Amino acid sequence: MSRVKIAFVASGGAARGLAHLGVLKACEELGLVPEVFVGTSAGAILGAMYAQDVPLDVLLDGYRLPWRRRHEGPRLHLSTFMGAPTRAELFDPGHLASGLFSIKKLEGYLRRHLPINDFRRLDKPVFVTAVDIDSSQRVVFGPGQNEDVPISEAVAASCCVPGLFRPLRIGDRYYVDGEVARTLSADVAVAAGANVVIISNIYRPEREIDGARSLAKKGVHRVLRQSLSTLLTEKERRGVELLAQRYPDVTFIDIAPDLGRYGYLNRFSARPLVLRGYGTALRALANAKENRVFDNLIPLASTRGLRGVG
Repeated sequence: MSRVKIAFVASGGAARGLAHLGVLKACEELGLVPEVFVGTSAGAILGAMYAQDVPLDVLLDGYRLPWRRRHEGPRLHLSTFMGAPTRAELFDPGHLASGLFSIKKLEGYLRRHLPINDFRRLDKPVFVTAVDIDSSQRVVFGPGQNEDVPISEAVAASCCVPGLFRPLRIGDRYYVDGEVARTLSADVAVAAGANVVIISNIYRPEREIDGARSLAKKGVHRVLRQSLSTLLTEKERRGVELLAQRYPDVTFIDIAPDLGRYGYLNRFSARPLVLRGYGTALRALANAKENRVFDNLIPLASTRGLRGVG
């Protein structure tokens, strides 16, 4: 049997994507070091940074309250994303009317803070997905696939939520959030040679206990969030089932933590989000180790860590 090659595939989810840090922490504790990273939106941001050896604690620090921060590093909050119109957008009324904000502010921020901004120079391959708004097709950025596009532009395109942000122009094409086409792109990880794919998906719907007040009576935001989570989870589940049938020699470990009522913009709930991702992942990955999924794993050195959460 060939050696184990692990890929980490992460969904979007805005601030809820903090749960991905908990999943990666569980990987570290069990000695599981991904060699391939695939991400969309929030998952693309974390994958692009973590693959370049930015420690988990530094990534988490960007979401902590100012007086609790411990590191100099990226600060990912709403003002990092919500950009004013660019000069080009101001002179293009049609494009200006296609969204509320410009995602170019995030692109510039990433360009300044990513250690390496070139897919071709990375030690570990990173793949980012977006959608060409005119062809409606998924587009993959990464080694061997649109690799000349800067990582910062690819990640910004992947984060471009339709309606909220104007589609990002790269070359002569316009792109939006990759989850418009697929919740996850685990097939990209398989194509990159991974035979164990760890999937971190934060769109698990809420499960109300019997006798509790219906979500229908808790406001439009709860109904919309539940509907979105249900839609994206179903897309992801069916996609993984099809991939498992297509690639019977590949092991897919689907980790979907229960994030309860935490909203997509609630970055101040970093601690419970990370802990929920960590707990769910630790159980799933430990079970996989007991089932000898990682028996032929060749350990890769890692000095990264997440010392504390909060």
